[in-house]
Amino acid sequence: MRGLGDAGFRDDDRGVSETVGFVLVFALIATTIAVTFTVGLGGLEDAQLAERDNNVERAFDVLHDNLNDLSRDGVPNRATEIRLGGGRVSFDRESEFRLNHTGTETAITEGGSITFHGTGDTRIVYENGAVFRMQGDDGVMIQEPDLLVGDTIVYSLYGLTGPADSVGGDRTVLVTSERTDRDVPVDARASGANITLSINSSQASVWERYYGDLAGEHDKISMTTDGPADITVTFVADRYDRFVAHRTIADVGFSD
Repeated sequence: MRGLGDAGFRDDDRGVSETVGFVLVFALIATTIAVTFTVGLGGLEDAQLAERDNNVERAFDVLHDNLNDLSRDGVPNRATEIRLGGGRVSFDRESEFRLNHTGTETAITEGGSITFHGTGDTRIVYENGAVFRMQGDDGVMIQEPDLLVGDTIVYSLYGLTGPADSVGGDRTVLVTSERTDRDVPVDARASGANITLSINSSQASVWERYYGDLAGEHDKISMTTDGPADITVTFVADRYDRFVAHRTIADVGFSD
């Protein structure tokens, strides 16, 4: 026969079990909320940064078209809005494009690029008529340069100058471009003298793929990475009738 003491012990055990269960359930809920908040917030922030970089990429498409207006149509200036969203835009002088007509002493060297520094080591770059999305040393070409390959080859060379200081923050910056010169430094009939293009650029890996693909499609073009430049492109004179180079010089500025 069970005594009153046994019932008391069972009531105490049931009370302890309910308390432990409540604590465990509460801890599980709290942990779930904390993990969801932490992971979810981080994922949301990553999505926002990725969307920001995509928006900047679209702005650089507009920048590409605006600078083409300076070259093709001879308009005096253009302006492009870029929402930085915490990123940074700068003008870089490191790139160099040297066009040399081996039959004469003609050698034209231009360079300069506009770079948005985004998430991690993501960069969106405008350089010599092309737009790139870079991740470290590799990336993709979003907009191709202004180059026509046919019986006549028409090559566009862009020279940019710009400010020494970058701009950043959560604001919209106006990238202005003002044409300062526009000419045709090379207009050559095929005469057995090749024309070479030497490229030194932080986007060299993507330029190499671009000109490598062109060389595979056209016997008018060959490419090598041997030599002092990152890339040397040769336009083979006896494969085309005429080579025309258009050069556009523009001064770039950043303003609110």
